[in-house]
Amino acid sequence: MRRIATLVYQKNKRYKQAIELAQHDKMYKDCMDSAMASGNQDLAEGLLKYFVEKEMKECFAACLYTCYDLIRPDIALELAWKSRNMDFAMPYLIQVMREYTDRVNALDKKTQKKEEEEEKQKSAPNDYVPDYMMPTMGPGLTGFGNLALTSGPANMQPMMGNTMNMGMQPQPGMQPSMMMTPNMGGF
Repeated sequence: MRRIATLVYQKNKRYKQAIELAQHDKMYKDCMDSAMASGNQDLAEGLLKYFVEKEMKECFAACLYTCYDLIRPDIALELAWKSRNMDFAMPYLIQVMREYTDRVNALDKKTQKKEEEEEKQKSAPNDYVPDYMMPTMGPGLTGFGNLALTSGPANMQPMMGNTMNMGMQPQPGMQPSMMMTPNMGGF
């Protein structure tokens, strides 16, 4: 009948009373289930301290397993060390270490991906050359190339410089008669 009372307390969200009643009746599994159902960190750690005080090593280990999400690792480690229950706490501590290592690795990967994306974004504007830009014709400015077109196939020579001569301006050292002029009808 008292076990039913524990379950009724638990259903009515009166977890502290449910735990106290189960402790009095030595129904330790019900204590752990009530602590887990409560979601209250203080109740779970209080139950863990109760098991240490009563020197119930197996219940201590079972409570660490049952209330895993509610018990802080530093509290579990401290209680286990002070009561010489490290062997009973070791599976819990190994699992906590594994979980924290996985979290750190996941954060490292996420941070690394973010840094790589930022590097790509930083370098992308510098590499981008729009297709719609027209070459400039002024000296010292870049254009389509370094070649100038001359009046005939025998006279076609690459010109040194940073501009492309489109028949509008003579290059230094070139005679204006060698320049190719647009076809205006003629020939």
